Amino acid sequence: MRRIVLLNPYATSSHAQWARGMVRECPLAAQRAGEAACFESYALPGRHWKWRMSASGMALVDRMKEAGALEQDIDCFIATDMMDVGQFRSALPPRFRSVPIVLYFHENQLTFPAHSEGPKSAWDRHYAFMNVTSALLADQVWFNSAYHKEVFLSALPEFMSAFPAPRPRNVAEDIALKSEVMPIGIDEDVLECGALSGRPRIYGEGPPVVVWNHRWEYDKGPGAFLEGLRAADAAGLPFRLAMLGQSFERVPQAFDHIQSEFSDRIVQWGHVKSRTEYVEALGSCDIALVTAHHDFFGLSVLEAAAVGLTMVVPCELAYPEHFGPEVLVPREHLNQAFCTSLQDLPKKQSTRVVHYSWGEVADRVWRRLFVV
Repeated sequence: MRRIVLLNPYATSSHAQWARGMVRECPLAAQRAGEAACFESYALPGRHWKWRMSASGMALVDRMKEAGALEQDIDCFIATDMMDVGQFRSALPPRFRSVPIVLYFHENQLTFPAHSEGPKSAWDRHYAFMNVTSALLADQVWFNSAYHKEVFLSALPEFMSAFPAPRPRNVAEDIALKSEVMPIGIDEDVLECGALSGRPRIYGEGPPVVVWNHRWEYDKGPGAFLEGLRAADAAGLPFRLAMLGQSFERVPQAFDHIQSEFSDRIVQWGHVKSRTEYVEALGSCDIALVTAHHDFFGLSVLEAAAVGLTMVVPCELAYPEHFGPEVLVPREHLNQAFCTSLQDLPKKQSTRVVHYSWGEVADRVWRRLFVV
């Protein structure tokens, strides 16, 4: 039996969802390939991201030692971009230092956008360089989308040129040779919701429900979302509003404006308690207006599509990998397309994202891990 260990230094949101899917589905993929595999996961809570990147390698080795996980052979490690691969390998007992390491990029600090509402300060290159060295030292590098892979590799030459000599050579070329795209799987619950002939209606009958199901952060475009709502309101188009997704201590001001200007249309405000409630709430909506100016993959967007919502999505970032021209809109035309969708709301759409089901993704993972 092959033994694979997942290392998840930042276990929250899509990072945690990815790890759960990998541990649940990849052993089944191994069975379909006629083999046996055990996938184990070791994680740290999803907070203090800079400290996680700085120290999670050593911390996760300690966790494995305490659990007795280093008393048996391991065939492969799969770690996320929030871990320093060099530190982790050095902290391992000598017998495990040659075990292959796959580095999975959910995001990266090299091309992650600066906080538009944060204080102006010099960019700290340290964490971006940590991503680069981890990619150089890993045996395989997986990106969650082709867009993510492209922007990371394209940014490397200029980034490396800013450092004094001597510096590593052929960085982008070396990483590209061992890089490929490995998407996140879409959980079965949203796919099943999308396949239902009659979807949930927990918000009752009334005008169409527009959903926000992303993190409540600046990079998801809450300001542009607010402008879309204002455009629909100015056109006299009725709608209701479900504001889902996780919020944090610091929330962009656009959310205050949304709450005050559209308080009489809000049917849901804030994160729901459970995954089951989330899927039911998402399936009870009608339209997803996507205004993010940063998305390396877009799991929340794909979940909205999976339950069958009408999608209004900009034709950039990773979205052209997921959707066809019937969904994608030039960013400058998003408000117009949103208003049109409110006026001519179709019946529940068929699911378009079944190729991201966990079964298919897990099969790809298994083939890449051990059938090279």
